[in-house]
Amino acid sequence: MANLASRKRSTAAYTTGVWKRPDLDMDLEILTLGMGDEYLDMQAAKQRKAAKGFGGDTEKLPAALKRKINIECLIACCLRDARFKDDDGAEVSFEEFCDLIRDPEYPDLSNAAFTAATMATSDRESDAKEAEGN
Repeated sequence: MANLASRKRSTAAYTTGVWKRPDLDMDLEILTLGMGDEYLDMQAAKQRKAAKGFGGDTEKLPAALKRKINIECLIACCLRDARFKDDDGAEVSFEEFCDLIRDPEYPDLSNAAFTAATMATSDRESDAKEAEGN
């Protein structure tokens, strides 16, 4: 039987953030917080507000609008920094990275950002202690 300590979420993942490499085929690292209550509350509030034009039903929101809301919430509540280079090898600033994930023409980058935050959400204190030992 697993002990409770192995189930406790990572404090760092929700306070200072953790660096994650969401796709091994992409030279991208993202400093992110886990998707906690702040993210979920903001997402719900923004979706409810947007749904007023759809009879208040968030299920009727177009996918593009939901994606836009979710990305803005991710940027505001989770993402803190990114290490990424453009095609010419120049560093991409965090602000530029955020602009790229807002652009629907770069779905791999926005998917990677959500994956990184999901990875941080899954971090446990026992994982951090195990990594310290290596």
